[in-house]
Amino acid sequence: MSFYVNGCDPKKTSYPTGIYFELKKSSPFRNFDAVQSLVIQCAMPDENGTANEEIRYPQSQKVRKWTAHAGRNRFLLNGNVILSRKNNVFVLTIFLMSTTLTLFFIFEGPYYWKICPAIPIAAAILALFATSNFFATAFADPGILPRAENLEVIELDRQHVESVSAEFADEEGTSERTSRVAVRTKDVSINGQPIRLKYCYTCRLFRPPRSSHCSVCDNCVLIFDHHCPWVGNCVGQRNYRYFYLFVCSLTLLVISLFTASLTHICLLSKQMTFVDAIKHTPVSLVITTVCFFSIWSLMGLSGFHSYLLASSLTTNEDMKGTFRNKNRPQTPNAPVVRNPYTFGILSNCSNRLCSSQTPSVLDPTGEVILAPYVMRPKAVAHVTDETERISRYDHRITVNN
Repeated sequence: MSFYVNGCDPKKTSYPTGIYFELKKSSPFRNFDAVQSLVIQCAMPDENGTANEEIRYPQSQKVRKWTAHAGRNRFLLNGNVILSRKNNVFVLTIFLMSTTLTLFFIFEGPYYWKICPAIPIAAAILALFATSNFFATAFADPGILPRAENLEVIELDRQHVESVSAEFADEEGTSERTSRVAVRTKDVSINGQPIRLKYCYTCRLFRPPRSSHCSVCDNCVLIFDHHCPWVGNCVGQRNYRYFYLFVCSLTLLVISLFTASLTHICLLSKQMTFVDAIKHTPVSLVITTVCFFSIWSLMGLSGFHSYLLASSLTTNEDMKGTFRNKNRPQTPNAPVVRNPYTFGILSNCSNRLCSSQTPSVLDPTGEVILAPYVMRPKAVAHVTDETERISRYDHRITVNN
């Protein structure tokens, strides 16, 4: 089956006008495999050669939500696994972890099994715990907010314009009113602290408190912390605990591997020269070198996120200085800025690490009926050349039934 995105089929239209149609960027049909029974028909132009916008409704059919998602994500296993499309560093992380652990358990494990079996057993438990939290962070929904539907956006636009027009009904100043229409914010109060909500023009919604739009994944994420290329995913409300446990357990694992490999070299150095010890177990030197250059960044990252966890802050809020008074204009009557989300160290840690998992708002495995979309006409100059006319009109996308 074929349908035309940019215009009408020239073989089925009797008027050689320069009218063609385009889908808005906000159309939900990014994954055209989900649209199996959709036919876009041409709207007949009026006497002026133009046509009005039309709201078209696809045939009522249920599809998986992940097929209609417009963000830059990869969905695997029928939407149960979510990844960023930029995952080169994620693959590098898997390679470094798997290689280092394999070398340790093949060459260092048998040596310590004879001396103290508890050492390789503890390393195996730490490795299993760190790996499980790593994949839980990488494959989980971080708290992606689904984009607003077209009819919802139309109603929101109408309400916003009406509210601004009513505010300036008795005042002059068209330019000021126009700027107020363009800028969209909402002021709310959380535990007595005023918070300003910003409108996301990509997701077409007001971001909830502590949310932010990720430029890599092109999604708004609840309690957005940062986008981590090492895990190939955003870190947000639903996977921060896994990320924190992964970083801390990986730090302990790297320290244990570094200590065990270095101890192996030192013990052999008592029986032979240091150079002969390196020649006898070169893998120990490789593991020690890799762990030495990794341990410092991991320790710093663990300490930094422990501070954020105890303070109930996110990386995004800390980097922007959202709750710092020195970043606000100093006026005599300026209110004191405080963090409305902190309730003490123990409460902050338990809320982020021990609370029940929140449901996925995106719900990628759920079903949804495709939303209506808007057809917008666009006039172009009259085309006389047949080849150019065909190239402009005959822009088709084939969808397999």
